[in-house]
Amino acid sequence: MTSEANIPETIGPYRIESVLGVGGMGQVYRAIGPDGGAVALKLVKADLARDETFRKRFAREARIAQQVEHPNVVPVLDTGEENGIPYLAQRFVGNSNLADSIKAEGQLKLEAIVSTCDQVAGGLDALHQHGLVHRDVKPANIVLDESGTAFITDFGLAKDSQGSLLTRPGQALGSLDYMSPEQIRSEEVSAATDVYSLGCVIWECLVGAPPFADRQGMRVLWAHLQDMPPSPCERRPDVPEAVGDVVLRGVAKDPDDRPQATSEFARMLRAASGIPA
Repeated sequence: MTSEANIPETIGPYRIESVLGVGGMGQVYRAIGPDGGAVALKLVKADLARDETFRKRFAREARIAQQVEHPNVVPVLDTGEENGIPYLAQRFVGNSNLADSIKAEGQLKLEAIVSTCDQVAGGLDALHQHGLVHRDVKPANIVLDESGTAFITDFGLAKDSQGSLLTRPGQALGSLDYMSPEQIRSEEVSAATDVYSLGCVIWECLVGAPPFADRQGMRVLWAHLQDMPPSPCERRPDVPEAVGDVVLRGVAKDPDDRPQATSEFARMLRAASGIPA
């Protein structure tokens, strides 16, 4: 973690207030912009900033987010560099994300899960309509505002289906607990890839942990490739079995066996839950 003593006072025209998070790509700060508004400022790690392939991917993250307009997608407001290190500023939505809610509450209420799925699916659909695949849908990338509205963020791994491939041969991108079989095999990705990851997220919302949380390292990848998780209803007897069936459909090994759009998956989940829109 970045210590308080190491937090810069400013980055570009932004005044840094606090650290929001630290990940594999860099640090995210809460900052105040020239207009006095709060932003989430993402600063790339110095070693990654020296990687030309990564720099191209990061630059594309900003372009992708600027293309997509949707009420459940966190917009990018500005981009720049500080001492040769790229940064981007996004509208500040809130301090919490879905991972925080799961950690605090464990198994979430079905109504909240269905609502979150609707919102995230809508944002991802907007992404897919631009020929883009997120490839890193996970609870930590689903930001929640004070009212509980969900926003999809962090397009650092997004792939443009019309553009050049910015990953090295054989390099799988994503987060282990939510990575689809086709990602692991470095095959072509599609909207169904994000359906798989969203299915894993919903499984975790219901159960309190990802589908293969009992395994580690390469065993997680192996499980995604060949093992079906049990229905989440085995641990949530209060949830209709139809909900479990939809979730398992979302995490089918073959992309053709999944719903082909995240919005379709969300509609199926709502219908199975019996919760009216």
